Amino acid sequence: MKGTLYCVGVGPGDPELLTLKALKIIRTCPVLAVPQSRTGVVTAQGILMKALDGCGITIDDKTVIAMDFPMTRDDQVLKGAHEKAARRLMDELDEGRDVCLITLGCPTVYATSIYVHRLLRQAGYATEIVPGVPSFCAVAAELQQPLCEKDEALIVIPGNHKHRRDLLALDGSKVIMKPSGKLGPIQDELRDLQLLDKTAMIERCGLPGETVYEKAADAKDTGYFAVLLVK
Repeated sequence: MKGTLYCVGVGPGDPELLTLKALKIIRTCPVLAVPQSRTGVVTAQGILMKALDGCGITIDDKTVIAMDFPMTRDDQVLKGAHEKAARRLMDELDEGRDVCLITLGCPTVYATSIYVHRLLRQAGYATEIVPGVPSFCAVAAELQQPLCEKDEALIVIPGNHKHRRDLLALDGSKVIMKPSGKLGPIQDELRDLQLLDKTAMIERCGLPGETVYEKAADAKDTGYFAVLLVK
């Protein structure tokens, strides 16, 4: 009997935001698959290890597999990385071992792990997604303000979306995720739309080095783990 792939969200940074279901799956799966970039940074594993330390859970008896997910927009490079990761996990699943593939935030929100999950599901393997706390929910909580109220719409925008300005001009609250690189163009668009004074930003929410900007106008260039909330 083949094993099951569990795609598990570990939340945005604070290890206390792991769900009980996530901890249960992590505890019981004999194989732990961990995403990493080419630089070797394994942020999701760092969050997980802190959470497990507080729960008395160890991964010493687990097979830990590093999944190489390169930070690139080259579709062919990404496709190759996803297929390679899927084949590696198939080896474990074919031996009847359940696999827990962890990912930052939630697997259903801009997560690389979902591509591997899809390949395995299409290949006929049993799969399950365990949701995690999305980064924008953690950011709103840190800022102590709601994402949306009553009939207000919530619009989630990738930082490099080609129609970003048009989406920002729509009615409702907006979340800008992963605005990696220069913030200037985003700040200029928000200023032109008279939204910059209504925008806050948190970088590395719940992670070491967290920086809170009550006014996104005060922020300079930013990294990958940043979220802007336009309220």
